[in-house]
Amino acid sequence: MADLGKTPWQKVHEKFGMSPAQFARELGRHRSKISRALSDEKGLISGKDQELILSAASKLNIAITAADLTPVQ
Repeated sequence: MADLGKTPWQKVHEKFGMSPAQFARELGRHRSKISRALSDEKGLISGKDQELILSAASKLNIAITAADLTPVQ
């Protein structure tokens, strides 16, 4: 079942199971960028951020699907 009400950033962040600061470090992004993305009502993930997420997920053996990266319709 889809994560109703969760944005793509929130779904991905939940799968990583880290604090926003740890998640930001893992992606090589600034903590404030991640905090803003997690609190944004749409929470869409840019192409560059998708690449960083997929790379980090692969390194940490975390399964990320296309549904995780896209909003619920």
